[in-house]
Amino acid sequence: MIIRVILLLGLAAIGWLVFLRRNKLPFHIMTVFVLLAAGAVAVVMPERTDDLARLVGVGRGADLITYVSIVAILFVLVHYYTKFVELQQQVTQLTRELAIQRAEPPSPMPSSPPPPGDSPPAPPAP
Repeated sequence: MIIRVILLLGLAAIGWLVFLRRNKLPFHIMTVFVLLAAGAVAVVMPERTDDLARLVGVGRGADLITYVSIVAILFVLVHYYTKFVELQQQVTQLTRELAIQRAEPPSPMPSSPPPPGDSPPAPPAP
C-alpha cells in the first residue's frame, strides 16, 4: 500500500512539473496527462493491467508495463538524439555566419615595391 502512495505522489509531481512548464503545445500537455492518468490507473488497479496484458497476449500486467516502457524510452531517446543533432547543425551554421560577419575586411594590397635600382629620393640635408 505504501508503494502505491509513493508511485502516485511521483506521478503527481511529474504532472505538476509539466503544468509549470507548459510552454509547449496543448497536444503535448494532454498527452502527458493521459499517460499520467494511465499510470495512476495501473497503480491503483493493478488487476486491470493484468486483464489488458492477457488481452494483448502478455502473461502479466507488470510485463506489459515493462515492454511498453522500454519502447517509450527508446522512442524518447531517438527523438532527443535527432533534436540534438539538428541543434548541433544549427549552432555550426550560426557560428560560421557569425565568423564571416566578424571577420576583418581584407587589407588593401600594398602597391608593388619599386623596381631595383630606383631608390626613393633622399631626405634633404639639414
